[in-house]
Amino acid sequence: MLNLGENSYEKKKERVFIMRKNKVLKLVSLFTAFSLLAAMLTACGQNSGDTEVNNSGSDNTGAGTGTEAVSVYAATGGSPKPFTYVDENNNLTGHNIELIEAVFERLPQYELQIEVTDFSSIFAGLDSDRYQIGVNNFAMNEERKEKYLFSDAMFENRYVAIVAGDSTEFDSIQSLSQFDAKSYVGNAGVNVTTAVENYNEENPDNQIVINYTEADLVIQLQDVESGKYDFLLMDKPMYEYYNAEYNFNLKELDLSDDVSSSVMAEPYSFFIVSKGNEELLENINKALAEVIADGTSKEINEKYFGDDYTPYNE
Repeated sequence: MLNLGENSYEKKKERVFIMRKNKVLKLVSLFTAFSLLAAMLTACGQNSGDTEVNNSGSDNTGAGTGTEAVSVYAATGGSPKPFTYVDENNNLTGHNIELIEAVFERLPQYELQIEVTDFSSIFAGLDSDRYQIGVNNFAMNEERKEKYLFSDAMFENRYVAIVAGDSTEFDSIQSLSQFDAKSYVGNAGVNVTTAVENYNEENPDNQIVINYTEADLVIQLQDVESGKYDFLLMDKPMYEYYNAEYNFNLKELDLSDDVSSSVMAEPYSFFIVSKGNEELLENINKALAEVIADGTSKEINEKYFGDDYTPYNE
């Protein structure tokens, strides 16, 4: 009998212990659930005021407004050097590239993305607004003015004709008619080639022979030097940059004002902006004025050309 009573007592103790244990487990579970709920509510409250950070870890907001920076896409052909080119480390650089980057450093409301594409694709991309900016030392002409917006001038350009160094036929070029029946080499779609095309249209009986090429300007200059072609037209500062590096046996001929104006409406080059982006253009012009005023433009010009071709817009 005694043994039965002890067994009964022990079983009763065991049941009480199990019941208490279950109550404790329930309390722990409830406490854990409330803790998780509180943590979730706190996290939600914090996330509602957080600023998104882009992949680089930088604050991706615009001008301190708490809004995300607007992506702006610029296109360049990646040539001619030194205005725009890809260096030996496969990095896009050049005068135009450094200048547009300096402009957008002063426009934190935008995030600038620059893509390298075929020269002709720049215009197609601007037409579709795939690109908002063209960065390729663009000259202004009437056709482009109808289709695109132009920034304030960003480079004061001068053009020259390049002929073989032993040529004695010309001292300067007063009219493109001096090149009648001569062979010209140049890229399609650029303003200098367009000027020669326009001359041919206006003078069907006195044609300049146009040889279109996609070759780099160094190759074009070598072809004129060798006598393969008679002449090309190009930027004076760019020619002097190449000649200092390669020491060509070539001669540069000054162009009269009339010939220069046929190459470009104004002696400047510009960034071009797709239509519908007037506010972007206004901001670019404002930042470009700052880049010119604080000497950044001069510094970039002297780095690439050894001289300052900064236009001082009124």
